[in-house]
Amino acid sequence: MKKIIIFTTLIVLLSACSQASIQEPKFEDLKNHVHIVKSATDEGLFVNHTSYQYKENVKLRTKQGDKIEPSDIQAGSLIEYKDTGMVMESYPSQGTIKSVTLYDDQLSRKIEKGIAHFLTEDANNETIGYKLVALENDLLTIEFTDYFDTEKVYSATINLESLEFEVTPL
Repeated sequence: MKKIIIFTTLIVLLSACSQASIQEPKFEDLKNHVHIVKSATDEGLFVNHTSYQYKENVKLRTKQGDKIEPSDIQAGSLIEYKDTGMVMESYPSQGTIKSVTLYDDQLSRKIEKGIAHFLTEDANNETIGYKLVALENDLLTIEFTDYFDTEKVYSATINLESLEFEVTPL
């Protein structure tokens, strides 16, 4: 009986330690690992320069492993994804998504809110290939390209508190 109590206590302690070790990512981690969703529907999403459809048994999860629905992924969401590896050479490219991991921690949600506002309000919404560049205080900088001329690169600085932004060509 004493062994069972010790074993149970050990499992509870290990479980608590593993939950405590889940940390919010730092901006540099996000910058190096996530992709920004331009648009999303229940059938798929547009990310980078590619329009993806969801594979039949697509795995949709949060970074913590919780299952999500396609409607949880929106314009501005920060994700990691795996595709089937086959992309059609159309423009934009077309592919199929096998799995999506949504970053839903506090920092990621704050960044997502700013980017979503930018994507909604930007008068020139003919841009693609968004990527995180810098975060200083509440000023987020992202870069992206023109949909019709990918040689044209732009930068946007978004105030994550006021949601005001400024776009400049690079």
